Amino acid sequence: MKKLIYSVGIMCLGVMIASCGSSKKTACPASLNGEWNIVEVEGKTISPENEQPVPVIGFDFEAKRIYGNSGCNRMMGTFMVDSLKPGVLHFGPIAGTRMACPDMTTEQSVLGALEKVNSFEVISCDKKEDAACKVALCDKDGNKVVVIEKKEVEKTPVTMASLNGEWLIKTVNGAPVGKSEKIPFIGFDTTEGRVYGTAGCNSINGAIKPDENNPTAIDLGRLATTMMMCADMETETAVLGALNTVKSFNVLEDGTLAFYNADGEEVMTLNKK
Repeated sequence: MKKLIYSVGIMCLGVMIASCGSSKKTACPASLNGEWNIVEVEGKTISPENEQPVPVIGFDFEAKRIYGNSGCNRMMGTFMVDSLKPGVLHFGPIAGTRMACPDMTTEQSVLGALEKVNSFEVISCDKKEDAACKVALCDKDGNKVVVIEKKEVEKTPVTMASLNGEWLIKTVNGAPVGKSEKIPFIGFDTTEGRVYGTAGCNSINGAIKPDENNPTAIDLGRLATTMMMCADMETETAVLGALNTVKSFNVLEDGTLAFYNADGEEVMTLNKK
């Protein structure tokens, strides 16, 4: 996966430019930061069926990545903006998990439309704040291919204490966790600075400590394990390999815990027990 490349000025004012085929207010690219509901694709309103989630795309300028849910699977990737051309927006290759859902139509439409994105335009703004509330993502011909709407969620700051408790491992390097003798999970006791769990066969134990300069930094590369042999070690090998690369974490707005490597790539997702 390519690393995110972006350039954002320290200050950025809204300007009037021709974007998406008309002259609209274009916000600072950094105003895209945060999570957005995907409400329209190729002119059609998104209405998920079979209790599937509403597609969401998140822009994380600090971690230099995009993430979200395309309608069934989690997605992650990179993007590039240009501080000298505020309306320009390009996505790099978008990776995703590989689960099957009853209806894959929405997901296919979302991913297909995101591949076409070349620019963005603010459709509506909060008059009280200099923030984008509804944005159109457009193709190279200025056609609106995706419309996103800002999620109004008050986010609690993520710190080491956010890890407390036990978490079931859901995906490893984008793929659903495989079958194993034991259900893989990781538990954290940040008061004692302890991490424990099972990788699928063997128990894991280790120590963690907070980074005063980065509250979401974590190093899981020094975990100790027992040395039992199980019939199938494939899942355990994948879990331990991914954990060895973990350098940071985030708790997403849907409650998912995500681990990232040194390049900001998502290597594991977990759900609270």
